[in-house]
Amino acid sequence: MSNSISTKKRILLVDDDADVAHLLGFVLRRAGYDIRHAPSVRKAMQDVVEEVPDLFILDLWMPELDGKYLLRWLREDQRLGQPILMLTGTVKPGLDDELKAEGANAVAHKPVDIQALSTLLRGLLEQ
Repeated sequence: MSNSISTKKRILLVDDDADVAHLLGFVLRRAGYDIRHAPSVRKAMQDVVEEVPDLFILDLWMPELDGKYLLRWLREDQRLGQPILMLTGTVKPGLDDELKAEGANAVAHKPVDIQALSTLLRGLLEQ
């Protein structure tokens, strides 16, 4: 039995890499999520004003404004307590702790293990 649109968990995926967004969007839609894609931080900020998702997936490094900027912006808005998963290809000692201190609930590293990501998302959405 498939989920109706109204019961699907909504995820806003913010990533400037179209290939990553397409692949993750495809996999997550097949897992039953309603995925919206914003290719930039500015677009994501506009989208959040119109519709607040159940969870955010933010790429860390994007041109113009980065995912850390959006993370801080989302956490400053007291109405927005949804889980935030940061996505990065950067391996740097202390980065995960730094992002969590800024307000991220979890950090996933590229290349993404789809099975681990699915488990992580389920856990974040059950919080």
